[in-house]
Amino acid sequence: MIYLKVVILMCLVFIFYQDLRYKAVYWICFPILALLLFSLKFWETGFLNTVIDAGYGLLFLLIQLLVLWGYFSIKHRRAVDITNDHLGWGDILFLVVLTLYLSPGNYILFYISSLFLVLIYALCTAYLQKKNAGKHIPLAGLQAFLFAMIIIAHPLIPAITLYNDNWIYTLVV
Repeated sequence: MIYLKVVILMCLVFIFYQDLRYKAVYWICFPILALLLFSLKFWETGFLNTVIDAGYGLLFLLIQLLVLWGYFSIKHRRAVDITNDHLGWGDILFLVVLTLYLSPGNYILFYISSLFLVLIYALCTAYLQKKNAGKHIPLAGLQAFLFAMIIIAHPLIPAITLYNDNWIYTLVV
């Protein structure tokens, strides 16, 4: 299982590098990462939990994309394709792939916190570069980097499990 995690980390670093360097990610990275993450989750929780958790994560992501589409469609007063100017296919595919490993609570927590951290990154780089127009934000790459950091840090905090939400429930209750 450690070898599987090492290959996952290599794939995440490759996505990070590509998105930052070339502002695009080879499409083949996403099915490979999906297969690796699905295999790891299957190994840890079984097939049924993997599929159910992925379904909840995909439902959450679909709702988010519909809200985003609705917002931009209202703003531009016409139906828009959010993948043209607002969100890249690599960003969407990366978020889809993450549903194959993260439990629903962890997925939502990662989604919100990573968007917040990427926003801080974008604001800092815009301030330092003194230009905002046409700025590419490497969302998939930065999220891949953050997810890699979480996978690396995970053994240091064994109470936190990425594949189930029990640790979140103990914090809330």
